[in-house]
Amino acid sequence: MKKIFFSLFLLSLTLLNAKFLEYKAKILSIDGNIATLKNSPDVKIGSSGVVVHSYSKQHSTIVAKVIVVDKNSDYIKVRFRKFGDLKQDVLPVPMILPTTGDTVILNYLYNHALAIAPNYKTYKEVTTKHSDINWLHPDLFAAKLFADSNPSPNREDFQNMCKDYSFSLLYFAINQEGYFVDCNSFKVLKQEKLNTKENKIIVPFYSRIKDIDASWFSFGKSKITDYNNYYKMLLR
Repeated sequence: MKKIFFSLFLLSLTLLNAKFLEYKAKILSIDGNIATLKNSPDVKIGSSGVVVHSYSKQHSTIVAKVIVVDKNSDYIKVRFRKFGDLKQDVLPVPMILPTTGDTVILNYLYNHALAIAPNYKTYKEVTTKHSDINWLHPDLFAAKLFADSNPSPNREDFQNMCKDYSFSLLYFAINQEGYFVDCNSFKVLKQEKLNTKENKIIVPFYSRIKDIDASWFSFGKSKITDYNNYYKMLLR
């Protein structure tokens, strides 16, 4: 009896920690650049993924990206996008279009994420609360911004970071609210309350790298003056 109770307890912890489960489904039909899949409650509108085409039981390749654009109780609609994350100049690009029967993997690379927070306490709350996620340290992103003399990252900067480090999930802590955001679509997938008060705010976000300044040639780039307003606008 104790063993059964302990197993159920572990299962409940797993379910509580599992925020975004990877979901695989076959393409049922295609209409232009839109494909239809069987629905899953684990998938949100704005979730991204990839299309995998199998040549044989041993060989397969990614042929496209997808973004979830609509869903109902039965089906999911995804829009195709070009997949270039693994592009190699010395290798040919596979000229294969997605087809019915190919496998779509949604919530793809959601097990790694980058958290943008106004201070260390908030960052610690987020990463501790969601310990099931492998968090990329914000110093890596801050170092890139420092090297580029870029004190105010935009969507493209975040998306390039996601591509370079192979992850698809972002987290923004704004006004004591937490937002899980898909890196490819930049859609909010989930929102939650945070407890830590923003008594100290670091711009562009919490990291151990200080004084990210714009260069003389960074036209239009300047330091963020209002952390909360800047990232709130970025998510619109």
